[in-house]
Amino acid sequence: MAEPNPALHLKALRRKAQRVLWWERAWKPLRWPLLLVAFYALACLARVPQSLPDWLHALLELCVLGTALWLTITGLRSVPSVPVSVADRRIEQDSHLAFQPLLSLTDRPAFAGNGEQSAIWSRHVERVTASLGALRVGLPRPETSLHERLALIAVPLAIGVAAVLGGTHTPSRLHAGLIPGVDDDSIPLPTLQAWIDRPSYAPGAPIFLSTTGRTTLNVPQGAILNATITGAHGKPSLHGIASPEQNRLDTESWNSHGTLQQSGTISITVRGRTLGSWRVTVEPDLPPTVTWDGTPGPQKDDWRTGLPWHVHQTYGVASLEAEINLPGLTRGRILRVPIPLDGQPKDAKGVATPDLSSDPFAGMEVEGRLHAKSVSGRESRSDIVKFQIAARKFTDPLARALVALRRRLMLGQQRASQAAAELNLLTQTTDERAVLAALGLEIASLQKDAPEGSADRVPGELWALALYLDDLRRDGPEIADAAAEVRAAQQGVQQQLDHMRDLGDKGHTLPEQEELQRRTQALKDALNRRMQLLFSRAAQSGIVMPQSGTSSADPFSDEMRRLQSEANQGHGDEALKRLQQMEDMAERMRQARPEDLKALAEQMKAQAEARAQRAALHDLVHRETTLLDHTQSRLSAARKAAAPPDDGSHPDVSQMSTADLLRQLGMQPPPGMEQPADAKPAAPVDPATVAAQSEGRRADHALQRALQRVNDILSHRVKDLTGKPATAFDKAKADMQTAREALADRKDAEAQTAEQKVLADLSEAGKQMRQNQKSGGSGKGQGGGSLSFIPSGGAGGSGQPQHGAKGQQGDDGDQPQAGDEDGDDDDQKDQDPLGRKLGEGDKGKDSDAHIPDKSARDRARDIERELRRRASDRTRPQSELDYLERLLKSF
Repeated sequence: MAEPNPALHLKALRRKAQRVLWWERAWKPLRWPLLLVAFYALACLARVPQSLPDWLHALLELCVLGTALWLTITGLRSVPSVPVSVADRRIEQDSHLAFQPLLSLTDRPAFAGNGEQSAIWSRHVERVTASLGALRVGLPRPETSLHERLALIAVPLAIGVAAVLGGTHTPSRLHAGLIPGVDDDSIPLPTLQAWIDRPSYAPGAPIFLSTTGRTTLNVPQGAILNATITGAHGKPSLHGIASPEQNRLDTESWNSHGTLQQSGTISITVRGRTLGSWRVTVEPDLPPTVTWDGTPGPQKDDWRTGLPWHVHQTYGVASLEAEINLPGLTRGRILRVPIPLDGQPKDAKGVATPDLSSDPFAGMEVEGRLHAKSVSGRESRSDIVKFQIAARKFTDPLARALVALRRRLMLGQQRASQAAAELNLLTQTTDERAVLAALGLEIASLQKDAPEGSADRVPGELWALALYLDDLRRDGPEIADAAAEVRAAQQGVQQQLDHMRDLGDKGHTLPEQEELQRRTQALKDALNRRMQLLFSRAAQSGIVMPQSGTSSADPFSDEMRRLQSEANQGHGDEALKRLQQMEDMAERMRQARPEDLKALAEQMKAQAEARAQRAALHDLVHRETTLLDHTQSRLSAARKAAAPPDDGSHPDVSQMSTADLLRQLGMQPPPGMEQPADAKPAAPVDPATVAAQSEGRRADHALQRALQRVNDILSHRVKDLTGKPATAFDKAKADMQTAREALADRKDAEAQTAEQKVLADLSEAGKQMRQNQKSGGSGKGQGGGSLSFIPSGGAGGSGQPQHGAKGQQGDDGDQPQAGDEDGDDDDQKDQDPLGRKLGEGDKGKDSDAHIPDKSARDRARDIERELRRRASDRTRPQSELDYLERLLKSF
């Protein structure tokens, strides 16, 4: 390693010495600014500036620090520079060099006339430099008086003592003292109450925010964060939200709110301190997903058009409609068909079957797409598909000609004058005076001198005339007149319902309700008159018309009453849907034929078989429940005999698992709540008691075997009736076998679990059985439905659509059909308010007169409070929290 150059080393030491000497000279002008800053820092630690108003705090800080800065600048400008000679003397002094050897380095010879003398002098300088040895420069040593030295000791000592007394608040006090408008940590934080309100399209309980929460919150887009701050001495700031709003409630209270549009961290600060911070994930509000759930087209043997649909949106769909247009039509007419939804579903599908036979597009190849709108206002459309709209089949030639003329007129393919000329020619094809009069009126309405608006009524009148001509050809004048009267009454009710819906709340006034009652009464009278004519015609031909099967002598009274009630309550859509069902029923009323009576006999036989199957299933469930009661009774007796004497105390509910708390209430916890890893061992049983129960266990084993056989027979009969198997019967068979084996091995606990599974399997089998019976399957029998020539289903009280209106409810409409005497789930009968089966134990059904004692009520209240406490504990699994929230809504 090369040795350092002595000349360069000396040059660096001179610069250092100059700096040290400069700082010594600068001490005097800097001591007063430093004293001012020290005193201000000591005041900050004592919280003197923070206790002042913000403006006075800022003024004081500006004066103190501004004065210190001014004194520093002016003082430093007055400090003289340090010459090299003075720096050499300081180096010699700190290096303890005698005789000032550095003077020779800056000296020059008196006579340096030739080069030899200069060389000798340079050699001399080198020798002196080499002989200097280790040179050093000490720290600055300014000249201070006794008072200054005492101050240098006292001021830092006071600052150190104040910092120690401030503890962890020292950094925040210095920060608050230097920045006006900021509080230190020793000031109590303002009170914060923050919550997130869900948007209107995603209703739900508000999400209350904790200042100590560290979990990520999932909220829908458009949710509103609200925060109320009390005890604040300044305006709060809301960070992480675009365009937040601040409202001052009083001198120390504020309200802040903002809309959440994107994910991120949200925080609220007041006077430089954070009151709360939360990580929020915003779930975007996407447009609904709407698709065709099949191929649209005409229904089989029907004039209705099936529109299969499937719609999904996270927060619900508000409306759905089909947009249908005719390709190549110059006028661009779009037919919009509303599709009724059951409320505002999030995921639903079904088949809408509107009657589009009166539309000019009927019977033509069209293009259509679905248009869905979510509850939040987002819209989307499906792909365009081509399909054919169903059309009515008219048997009368004149009726077919009128329908064709009407279509051309409505689609703009024929002028009014041409239509009038064609109608004039059609008058020569009939001798019916009523028809000729109607055609004459239509021709007059299409003339140029006709009153304004007359031509607009022609398409509707032509359609009514075509329907009348078809009825006239098939049923004769009396029934055709009755059918026309029914259609006119239906149109009157339709107009009144539309009028009441347009009026909104004003549509529920007494005059409007009386008008609706008058029109519904007219419709009921017209329907009854047509039915009487059908029965009279059938009696004359020797055929006995079957009765409607309703409890009322008038099959239309119940439907009319429901329609009027729904309209008066503001349920216009439901009233219109019921009117549509009645229109279907009226259109299909006709005289019975021998083949109809044969079909009726087969249907009644299938319905009787379906009722017998449901009764058998009900009895099977009842007997399996009896087995479960016996098993629970034996197991309880064996455990009680093995348990120590009861001192009357109860275990601590806070130490019990959530599943055990639910069992204490008599409720079966969901499978996801079971925790096998932490499960307690099974309670011990008394061997002597178990042995003494052998006789009852043997009887239950034999009964279980018999029930297993009945289950097999019932499964085969269900498949024979509907052509579709109910797979839950197979699961019930396997669980019955498990229960039998457990009973044979004297394992009542395992038998109890297996029997509970059997009951669940039978409940599922009942649902599958009813679904198969309603859908009809491919078997020989039909469990539901109604014949088309009598108004049985619509007036039977079930409120379900008739044949032709099938599918309007979607997939989730699991409701009983007409004639279904056991429409409700068997396992939903005889239950207490908590959903438990009555009759558990040895005494049959629980008595309504049973009143729990005070200890039981207190125990139930303790369990309820503990469940509520656990529901508010956000550290628990989300699945358990969701279940507890659903459960506690019923309390």
